[in-house]
Amino acid sequence: MDESNRPQEQSRDLWLEELLRSHESAESIGVDEQAVTSAGLTHPADLEVERIMQEILDEVAAEEAAKRPPAPVAPTPEPETFKDDEFRDTFGEGEGLTRIFNDDPLPPDFPPTPVNDPASEQEEPEENEEEQPVEKGRPKKKEGSGLYSLPHLFATFIWLAIIVAIGVSVGRLGWLCASDVLALGRTPISASVTIEPGDDMDTIAEKLQDAGLIQYPGIFKFYADITSAEEKIKPGTYNFHDVNEDNETIVYDYMALVAVMSPSSNRLVVVEDLRIPEGYTCAQIFQLLEDKKVCTVAELEAYAASGELGEYWFLEGVPRGDKYCLEGYLFPDTYDFYENDDPQRVLKKMLNGFDAAFTDVMRANLDKVKGYTFHELMIIASMIEKESASNAESYTVSSVIFNRLKDPANYPYLNIDATIVYALGGKAELTEEDLKLDHPYNTYTNKGLPPGPISNPSQNSIAAALTPEETKYYYYALDPDTKLHHFSKTYTEHQAFLDSLKEDK
Repeated sequence: MDESNRPQEQSRDLWLEELLRSHESAESIGVDEQAVTSAGLTHPADLEVERIMQEILDEVAAEEAAKRPPAPVAPTPEPETFKDDEFRDTFGEGEGLTRIFNDDPLPPDFPPTPVNDPASEQEEPEENEEEQPVEKGRPKKKEGSGLYSLPHLFATFIWLAIIVAIGVSVGRLGWLCASDVLALGRTPISASVTIEPGDDMDTIAEKLQDAGLIQYPGIFKFYADITSAEEKIKPGTYNFHDVNEDNETIVYDYMALVAVMSPSSNRLVVVEDLRIPEGYTCAQIFQLLEDKKVCTVAELEAYAASGELGEYWFLEGVPRGDKYCLEGYLFPDTYDFYENDDPQRVLKKMLNGFDAAFTDVMRANLDKVKGYTFHELMIIASMIEKESASNAESYTVSSVIFNRLKDPANYPYLNIDATIVYALGGKAELTEEDLKLDHPYNTYTNKGLPPGPISNPSQNSIAAALTPEETKYYYYALDPDTKLHHFSKTYTEHQAFLDSLKEDK
């Protein structure tokens, strides 16, 4: 309570007490009824009475209230706190805002210092340095993280590089697969592929790759698996041409390759069990193969002269270029060929037959023969093949040839009719004039061995050339009665046998 009002209140109380003690005071006070009535006011006496009665009632109520126990005081509700952080930081909370809205005068220190004011933060005492004020608003990002920080940019670059590398690799792999499957950009080539009975898909894919028709065997095998191509491909020799009948270039995709090697294509007919007779010459073999529609004579002669045949140990030192240069090495046996077969395959098949027929025993005996090359031994074997009437006498015929070769002074000429027959292209009956033929293969007029083999000998004739029988024979002549040869040690014995044949006639 304001102290300046206390004397006035005390004066009022004294006046009231005085007034209550004396009832006559009210009566002594006169009232100008006329003035009151003319002014339209309430009678002063009534107002005073009401005031006095109200004061009395207030004092009585105060005394009664003092006698009662004090009622619990309800807590004064705190002013509502504003939730907006920015408004609270600027204007504060509590009494100041309440006064603003109630139009009450503000305290001299209003508005309060904002919470985030740097000056106020410096003035506050540092009670606990370890406690950090909770910062409001968006949290700061840690250094080194975030979209635009260097580590993230570097990591992003690495991931992009990996993704690009993977994409390029996958794309390149897809292109390689598609280009091989669809023959995109492939150069047209002519090739021949032979599928043997029993060839699996691995072998077929390798053959197609060797022929230049595919690049990736693994992709072709995968294609064959998903299209069941292995069931469609049948044995045979298949010719792939770089141009068609209209002179248009041809390339074969995987589907076309399988189609060509399937039964519905122009698959070649198998020529089974074709026997090459022992002692056949190259000319005879080539003609037989043409007759059986395997290859033409011209194709075989051309490829024998200059075609790629690979490396064979027994052909080392054998000059190429002549159409019959493989004479002596096309091993006579029974083979399976195909119509319109590839000449390279045909020739190599017979060369492989020769290699297989030359056993380890023969190799061991080869080392025992001194003074002759392997090619010279094959020339001797070819003559044994043509001169022998039986396998049993082959070793005796071999001994006659070697005996004459070892004594060139007395026997400069081999005098073997079969060499002249070869020179004459297979003439059966020779005349005296034929024996005088001027030809390198005429062993009646040329000393020593002929230039090359005169036939393709059998395994028995080759063995006889490597292991001749030890005899003193230098001559032999065919006995018409026995169909075998008669061997003689001297010319006199030999001539006597020939004269006996004339007498029998």
